Amino acid sequence: MGEILDLETRKKIFDTISENPGIHFSKIAEHLGMRTSLVDYHLTFLVKNEIIYVDKTTGFNRYYVKGSVGTIDKKMLSLLRRKHLLEIVLFLLNKDHAQHKEILENVDISASTLSYHLTKLVKNDIIIVKRYGEDKGYSLKNREETLRILLQYKPFNLLDGFEDIWKDLTI
Repeated sequence: MGEILDLETRKKIFDTISENPGIHFSKIAEHLGMRTSLVDYHLTFLVKNEIIYVDKTTGFNRYYVKGSVGTIDKKMLSLLRRKHLLEIVLFLLNKDHAQHKEILENVDISASTLSYHLTKLVKNDIIIVKRYGEDKGYSLKNREETLRILLQYKPFNLLDGFEDIWKDLTI
């Protein structure tokens, strides 16, 4: 692997993926300030030489250092790298449960978009729906696992404003 990463550009791309597992193609180019064609060339080389793994299951090509992230973590990371999904999860970290209305007041999206995202999080076993009398609310399915992934991989690093939100959490 040593000679494969001898080129400075290739090493920067590798390091960016290593520090931000699950990052997608355009974020790599944006983060490094490189042309997409240059990033594409080196990513193709790294994938071909089995240094980097590309996951195409989410609609985005998400990149990981080969063998560095487990299947369950990849699934969760691919969701938590999306701004609104991450906002919802971070909001729920501070709550035992929250109703749709309460989440809507704290996440800047439309009601229908919130419903769509909540459904996606439920289907992917990140949050669960609970009944509280006649009301229904949402809570994290596995708070400790979610927190572990957020602490280990920091999917908010490349999203503007999320470091401040993370620091303000009272966990």
